[in-house]
Amino acid sequence: MGSDACASCHAGAFEGWSGSHHDLAMQPPAPDTVVGDFDDSSFTKDGVTTRFHRQGDAYFVDTEGPAGAIETYRVAYTFGIEPLQQYLLEPEPSAGEREGPAPRMKEGRLQALGVAWDARPEGRRWFHLYPDERIAHDDILHWTADSQNWNSICADCHSTDVRKHFDPSAGAYSTTYSEMNVGCEACHGPGSLHAAAPMEPYGEAAGEIDTCAPCHSRRAQLAEGFRPGAAFLDHYLPAAVAPPLYHADGQIREEVYVYGSFLQSRMHQEGVTCGNCHDPHTAEPLLAGDALCTQCHSQTPRADFPTLNARRYDDPSHHFHADLQCVDCHMPSRVYMGVDSRRDHGFRVPRPDLTVDFGAPNACNGCHEDESAAWARDTIAQRSGTTPAPGAADILALSTTQRFDAERALSAAAADAGLPALVRRSALRALGPYEFGYSQDAIAAGLRDADPLVRLGALEHLSRVPEAPRYAAVRRLLRDPLLAVRVAAVPAAAPYLLQSVSATDRALIEGALEEHRQVQELNAERPEAHTNLAVVHTALGETEAAQAALERALAIEPRWIPALVNLADLYRATGRDVEGGAYLADAARLQPPSADAAYAYGLWLIRQGQTGRALEQLQRAYELDPEHLRNGYVYALALHNTGEPASAISILEGSLTRFGGHRATLEALATITRDAGETEAALRYAKRLVESFGARYEGLVREIEAG
Repeated sequence: MGSDACASCHAGAFEGWSGSHHDLAMQPPAPDTVVGDFDDSSFTKDGVTTRFHRQGDAYFVDTEGPAGAIETYRVAYTFGIEPLQQYLLEPEPSAGEREGPAPRMKEGRLQALGVAWDARPEGRRWFHLYPDERIAHDDILHWTADSQNWNSICADCHSTDVRKHFDPSAGAYSTTYSEMNVGCEACHGPGSLHAAAPMEPYGEAAGEIDTCAPCHSRRAQLAEGFRPGAAFLDHYLPAAVAPPLYHADGQIREEVYVYGSFLQSRMHQEGVTCGNCHDPHTAEPLLAGDALCTQCHSQTPRADFPTLNARRYDDPSHHFHADLQCVDCHMPSRVYMGVDSRRDHGFRVPRPDLTVDFGAPNACNGCHEDESAAWARDTIAQRSGTTPAPGAADILALSTTQRFDAERALSAAAADAGLPALVRRSALRALGPYEFGYSQDAIAAGLRDADPLVRLGALEHLSRVPEAPRYAAVRRLLRDPLLAVRVAAVPAAAPYLLQSVSATDRALIEGALEEHRQVQELNAERPEAHTNLAVVHTALGETEAAQAALERALAIEPRWIPALVNLADLYRATGRDVEGGAYLADAARLQPPSADAAYAYGLWLIRQGQTGRALEQLQRAYELDPEHLRNGYVYALALHNTGEPASAISILEGSLTRFGGHRATLEALATITRDAGETEAALRYAKRLVESFGARYEGLVREIEAG
């Protein structure tokens, strides 16, 4: 029962749907579906000319193939209409004109071309989706790469009831779907249920946001077959709100869609849902301009939102401007895919003070580009007579800093049920480098939290919980009602199979391991899946299986740094450290450079006694990512060990200024300055250790005083 059957009774809704969701449309190429110029037109970027042409009813593209040569490819489908149209190409080059229609996409792999058509009236041109990057034929963003594969990356959101059907042995797909585009059943569930019981309520999902989230979120897929009314976290794992996907304060940065920003918002906290602002069949706003916002944010109280402050907002006394829309300040936009402007759904108050402190953008300087963030901060404070109330944005920004004095605030935020769950998840994820008891308590409490997103955040640092309560937590989390949580607990649960556990617990762990395996099997075309399998194999002591999984990951993507680094670690653990260095060297040579790869390679070089080369790599890691506490600390130790104590002290003092008095930083400063004869400085650092970490450092103070 497809959309045509629904339209017979729901014609009005279907008209709206077909009229404004055509930006999602996927159609066979034809004169009435192709909007790009295929009249022997061309587009050149980085020395590669892509040509668009027709032969009868068939549409072709001459462009760079996976080997770097220009080949001719047939257009299998158009993809979207507004504001841009992409083209799905058959992966095998075409010898020329073919007889008959293009094959159905379920017969194999389809790839999205990186050159797209700007369909806006002011556009009408070919353009590249990555205008500022040189995308070579072997780049992970090249149109022939897995990152541009329709079957794996695009289909689940752009078609209905998709089954990927990837065959790892052949590297091929036999993807199926019930409808080529997003049909009624994608949001309302199977029409067969309605046909069987027409008088029963139909299409009222248990949670509207969960129904929208699968396609309006940045997420990983855990299982196929999502239906409205199902739990989002039984099928998907949303990305954490953290750089580089988001700015420090949670504003959208990369292409993250809506879910992650909306769940940060106070509007979501107060019960606002997608349907309060958008027509579900058209995705268009229910009202135009400020009327959409003032239906709630006005002088008229709302019984359905009793916490809403009834006052006038569409007035210069509120926004300080003569002509300004609410969205300009509270939903700043960002352009994706070259021409597609999308608004942040965090509904945040502009915070230039967070720009000053953390470098996050703000709506004020989005217009007042010639002024500083400090000017915007001071102007708001002067005109409003208030300072910003701390909230979710402050916690998110703090969670990115690794500052010593952030531990207590992050721990408190993790336990604050009044904050959005995604924010609490970020606070918990940030607690790993800290060591005081209150962060450990926050992690332990998070593992029991009623919200699954909070449980997911706490799970990342399960190792900080003492052994007995940790095992109890593992057993509880493996029984969690949501697949995302159970799967996340598997790496911590697997090692218990090597211990003496009850038959019941063994069956519980093995059942979760099977679920974990199924999730990775679903994503077997991705290197991440095999890396995840390798982690579990390693935890089980299955080194040969772990190595095979990592090698499969590298066969899929030779530049996959997690597999290169993990494989080197596996070699080290099995007495083959010298051989493992080749993988780290490969990782360190990749472009763009990776601080993690340089760091791991630097440590390997130290183990091999190559201190000079090691210092170069550790310096590189520090320069690539100076905001990671570890990088500066290890680089400083390497400088000290190679006879450069002054440089080491300079790096560590910079770290002290940036991150505060972490134990390792103060210990290193106390000992290095002591060895350098800087007794006064050494005493100062040693006394700070006593103040922060207790009497265990009093002996160091006495030692320095005694000379």
